[in-house]
Amino acid sequence: MIEAENRKILLVENDGDHALAALAQLADPGCEVICAPGGEAAIKVLKRERIDLILLAGTLSDGDGCRLCQRIRGEEGGYLGPVIFLSRQGGGPDIVSAFRSGGDDYLVRPVTAAVLAERIEANLARVKNAKPQGDRQWFKQFMIDKSRREVYRVENGQLREKILLSPLEYGVLSALIRHQNTVTLYSELYRDVWQQEDLGDVRSLMVHVSNLRKKIDRNHTEMILAVRGFGYLFQDE
Repeated sequence: MIEAENRKILLVENDGDHALAALAQLADPGCEVICAPGGEAAIKVLKRERIDLILLAGTLSDGDGCRLCQRIRGEEGGYLGPVIFLSRQGGGPDIVSAFRSGGDDYLVRPVTAAVLAERIEANLARVKNAKPQGDRQWFKQFMIDKSRREVYRVENGQLREKILLSPLEYGVLSALIRHQNTVTLYSELYRDVWQQEDLGDVRSLMVHVSNLRKKIDRNHTEMILAVRGFGYLFQDE
């Protein structure tokens, strides 16, 4: 059971049995669960409802979860909150694809109610505890508005479109900016962004940094430089 109050969770699942199981696990008076059987229905919900977290099946009747996650993160959905994948596939390539499409977490079915609740709480807490500091900070290719937690593309000193970042991508970017021109260790990033130790596995971090590079470094300037075996160096040169 999730101890929640006035939370809205969007469950995107076309398998009736899986949907019923998830609804039973999420049962709580203060948690409203909205079900969408596929991508089109999910996009419609996002346009009319304020959603706190999305549970996304890996396979849907009208497409796969990764493609829908890209739509959710893009202009069509415009969703910046946590997305947790629920899938029967536990292979490395499937997990990497989920993170690259904009997912924040990945659970392999079957999942117990306790584990599902814990992962939901952790992802929601990360968003809630992310406290913006300062105001606007300009760089050659982007501007970050810390008061709004928004990032905009910059071309020739002029603001362009908003760059849609997931909460984790924004957290990684903010941490790198705080340590500009110095190497930010893997362990530091995990503590700052994930609020946990890296436990010797930095693959998830690497995927999020790769996605972040593609979004903010359109000119391929090595703005975020990997320091093999240590961490990353952010430089705006």
